[in-house]
Amino acid sequence: MVQILIIIPYSQVQDKMRLWAEKIRDPAISVQTMHVYGTSNPPEQYRDADIIVARGMTCSALRRQYPEKHIIEINMTSFDVLDAIAESKRRYRPQKVAVCMQSASIMDAASLEELSGLKILAYDVTNESQLEEALREGQAAGAEVFVGGLTLCQQCSKQNLACTHIKTSDLTLERAVSEAISTAQTINQERTKTLVIQSVLNNTPDAIFAVDNEGCITALNDQACHLCHIPAQEKMYGKKLDHYCPDIEWEQVILSRTESEKLQNFFGSLYFVRCRPILMDENCAGALITVMAADKIRAAETKIRKELTTKGLTAKYSFDNIIGVSPALKTALSIAYKYSQVDANVLLVGETGTGKELFAHSIHRASKRSHQPFVAVNCAALPENLLESELFGYVEGAFSGASKGGKIGLFELAHKGTIFLDEIGELPIALQAKLLRALQEKEIRRIGDDRVIPVDVRVISATNIDIEKQIAAREFRADLFYRLNLLNLQAPPLRERSEDVMAMADFFLRLFGQEYKKSIPAFSPKAIALLQSYSWPGNARELRNFCEKLMVLNESPVVDDVQLRNMGLRESHPQPAEPILEQPDNVSREQLVQLLSRQKLKQEDLARMLGVSRTTLWRWAKKQQQ
Repeated sequence: MVQILIIIPYSQVQDKMRLWAEKIRDPAISVQTMHVYGTSNPPEQYRDADIIVARGMTCSALRRQYPEKHIIEINMTSFDVLDAIAESKRRYRPQKVAVCMQSASIMDAASLEELSGLKILAYDVTNESQLEEALREGQAAGAEVFVGGLTLCQQCSKQNLACTHIKTSDLTLERAVSEAISTAQTINQERTKTLVIQSVLNNTPDAIFAVDNEGCITALNDQACHLCHIPAQEKMYGKKLDHYCPDIEWEQVILSRTESEKLQNFFGSLYFVRCRPILMDENCAGALITVMAADKIRAAETKIRKELTTKGLTAKYSFDNIIGVSPALKTALSIAYKYSQVDANVLLVGETGTGKELFAHSIHRASKRSHQPFVAVNCAALPENLLESELFGYVEGAFSGASKGGKIGLFELAHKGTIFLDEIGELPIALQAKLLRALQEKEIRRIGDDRVIPVDVRVISATNIDIEKQIAAREFRADLFYRLNLLNLQAPPLRERSEDVMAMADFFLRLFGQEYKKSIPAFSPKAIALLQSYSWPGNARELRNFCEKLMVLNESPVVDDVQLRNMGLRESHPQPAEPILEQPDNVSREQLVQLLSRQKLKQEDLARMLGVSRTTLWRWAKKQQQ
């Protein structure tokens, strides 16, 4: 609340001043009135008031004593002085009048003499001692009447001198009160802004300082006081920051106008210090320093990672999850780790079930982007129109059925992290151009939007088909392939690393043994040989499924080769009676049906033989129907 104190210049206007004060309806403004005169020691109310309204010598004295307060002067005009001279002429009929008042030098004495027909002596007085001197000089000069304020009249009364009190017009008094109210409202607005800013500063967990170009503190929050072990009520404004937190590079930041970030020790603890220049119209007005506790940053990072895990935007696997000791696998792991240390795009190639997704997760987990999002999307699982909106997002009203408020795309979600595009060979040709632009320009455009959004994303893609054949058939853009294939890795199939079969089988059996609460069986030597000689066309995925089936059906402590054969396992995968055509697009629907029936194969097995996905096989069959 802003407090206004009105010093009533003379008792005759006391009621009017109080009446004007009572008209103030603002609850944030408090008004008091009091009648005093002179420049003696001020009462307690002076110190409590934010705004003081006063006249004459009282106003001058208050300005000297309280330079930080808003002092509003009730001005005396030439008309007020002329009225007082006219009253003196009527009452005393003098020939010479002395005007004693503050700023009397600005009065035009010659004009007053011409108007009044009297000799006018003007004395400029601002305190009692000057007033006494003016009375002596006026008497010596033959002044018959003295004109001035209430203090003058009190002195003249003591010395039996004729005097006339200068009264202020009602309009001038009301204007002074109105000015005080306007000032109070402005102060309230500024205080509200200051409180809001201070509340914002105090509600952040970080310590914040603002310094001027000399390194003196101009603003700070409670956390800054706590950091420096200083009571909040202690006045730190105007003091040097170096006195409390030495070694902060505020001076270098001001000179270079560039941001500085570093880890520093304060009072035995580690803090992250960010220092930024405060720029105003191309000029540097100081620096803003934010001091964050390192342990709180780590806690926040942990929380963010947990939230990302909840949303599924983290890599679940690392290189430790890829099982095997074979030379082929070790070579692939070594190459993958080297790829993880750089930021270039990676293309993973391999048969279905060879663990390309595990390699993608592991490369991200070992990279410098490991603390950023990992977003996986299967390009063959979604139709073209839906895949585009999933990758790049859309704005509200972009198409029929679009969600209110739009939707953020997977590329935006992966900003600063990695996006894994599985089965990239199935990406529709129309969408390949948009993906190429996103990779080249490092920016995306949401569907229905007219602005681009910059993204920083590393792309890891995977495929189990020969993309070079697709390029030759004009089903895949060569420029996109070269953009994706900056680094490439061949995931070795399980038939090329038979020494890893038993280690992987043991892992899967233990996994399903825990799930089904069954003991883990042992394998006979012939069973082990059969497991290692089998070609595993479905690779690790087929082995995993076989182990789960074995745990469900097995009741024996030892599994032999007969039991494995009864479950469909053979030394080598059966070959088709007739060779599969090299150009699947030329295979008619009838031929596809014949292949399926003659070989008694499932669509998944036929797709694997053709070297394509089930989605591609389905698309080819549908194409033959048209």
